[in-house]
Amino acid sequence: MKVLVEKRNTITRKSVCGIGSFDGVHRGHKEIIAALRKIAGDTRKTGIITFIPLPFFVLTRAPIMFLTLKQEKEQLLREYGVDFVYYYRFTKKLAQLTPQEFVETVAETISPSHIVIGENFHFGKDRSGSAHLLEKLAHGKFLVHVVSRKKDDGTISSTRIRELLLLGNVKAASRLLGRQYTISGTVTKGQGKGTQLGFPTLNIRPSPHKLLPLDGVYKGDVLIHGKAYRSALFLKHDLVEAHVLGFSANLYKKSVMVKLLERIRAVKKFKSDDALRRAIKHDVEMIRK
Repeated sequence: MKVLVEKRNTITRKSVCGIGSFDGVHRGHKEIIAALRKIAGDTRKTGIITFIPLPFFVLTRAPIMFLTLKQEKEQLLREYGVDFVYYYRFTKKLAQLTPQEFVETVAETISPSHIVIGENFHFGKDRSGSAHLLEKLAHGKFLVHVVSRKKDDGTISSTRIRELLLLGNVKAASRLLGRQYTISGTVTKGQGKGTQLGFPTLNIRPSPHKLLPLDGVYKGDVLIHGKAYRSALFLKHDLVEAHVLGFSANLYKKSVMVKLLERIRAVKKFKSDDALRRAIKHDVEMIRK
């Protein structure tokens, strides 16, 4: 899969592209990918047109909390059979483009044959362009295919998934994603408290721009050398501590991936190490079962 950052390439000409933020590459996004692959068939290339940084974080000035970091997004799109990703840099200049100017930019730089979007897609200055307006402005430049909004007890959206994760509801978030929510990071040195208590942990430091769910104890899997190990996970602020069942090798400075399955309980303060040890033992026994 080719990755292009405002760089023209012949692969994009007459291609079939989805366009949007695609943060999370959730089930709604997969509907768009399925539609563009069906339109493309065996004769056209498929692509995703997206932005760095994402418009949502720029326009709302919200803290940057990605569901999928750039590398994670690209890996998922590669797995789903997309041929290229084209990034526009979301600058003040791009944000001020009128809907018509944006359409002309896409036609000139990418030259797609079709654009596939969700029905809630907005574009151009102040998000003034709609799916209907895109169909109108694209006349004579490219065809537009609109995919109906995917629903699951409400609309499936990146915003809703973020809200669920921040509430600790990883099971519902994973259902909307269509897979377990994952966190990757480098194993760092800790204070050794877990080892002292009889429950050694991997201290995993993710990217500061990756959204971490609500603090708490979670059941999950840690992927090590391609194998999933059931684990008790302690999430707090910017750190994941993982007690990996059935694994004890040194992974210092190695990169690992964590899959979150379920939140077990909230963070608690304990009066003594013995009380903390008993609580961890109970958590591990629950997760093991």
